[in-house]
Amino acid sequence: MPSSGLNNTVKEKNLFLEFQGGNHATFDYFFDKYYRGLCVYAYRILKSSSEAEDLVQDFFVRVLENRATISIETSVKSYFIRSVHNRCLDNLAHKKVKINHEQFRLKMMNEEDMHEYPLLDSELTLLIERAIQHLPDGIRETFMTNRFEGLSYQQIAQQENISVKTVEYRISKALNILRKDLGDYLLLLFFMSRCNF
Repeated sequence: MPSSGLNNTVKEKNLFLEFQGGNHATFDYFFDKYYRGLCVYAYRILKSSSEAEDLVQDFFVRVLENRATISIETSVKSYFIRSVHNRCLDNLAHKKVKINHEQFRLKMMNEEDMHEYPLLDSELTLLIERAIQHLPDGIRETFMTNRFEGLSYQQIAQQENISVKTVEYRISKALNILRKDLGDYLLLLFFMSRCNF
């Protein structure tokens, strides 16, 4: 593990100890840093954005309520991921979903597998930026003009000297590619963020 990662792990464990000691401001730090990423992670398992958000919100409520008894052996990030992962499996079990290959794979996932998926806002942002940069030329420019400059299809058509139909095709194509690369929920986060990415 790089020294910067190690330093951050130590920093977060110390912050969590402060939180357990009564400094509630540090709870906001962890919520702001991990909430969205944990929602995305839960969505990947549950396939429901509302259930994912409810589950993660409940997880943070439990952290707040049970802070005095929580023991973190590895890192705060690992504890959060593992806890949400297990809660997702419990959620599926309560639905009496038939055990299949995917659920077996989820049960067998180790910490390294879990950490492969981005959780921090900065990691999510980078993932989205990369997906946009990989859009084909023309499609990328048209999509970014619509998304970031807020121009209508008609305005883009006039600016780029193309037909409105071509603009519609490019935006549709961009969304299809991004949906394939990012998944529906991460794409939804992108649009909810309004230009923050």
